[in-house]
Amino acid sequence: KYIAFVSGTNVVDVQVQKNALKLHINLKKGELEDSKKLTRDVSNIGHYGNGDYQLQFSNDEDIEYIMSLIKQSLKKNKK
Repeated sequence: KYIAFVSGTNVVDVQVQKNALKLHINLKKGELEDSKKLTRDVSNIGHYGNGDYQLQFSNDEDIEYIMSLIKQSLKKNKK
């Protein structure tokens, strides 16, 4: 259902959709600094993937910012 990028544990899970990519960033609610508010809190709903943050995008407009969010997870989950 998803592709996981792992460093000790899952860092980010990627679901490939027809017109977009859906990311689940593996951090608990309150641990991610997302000043642009691109992520959605999925801590209380069922979803594929790990983590409490979901992000969907279909172009590369914010790709550098999205990578900075993933790096936060990498730093936290690296072992």
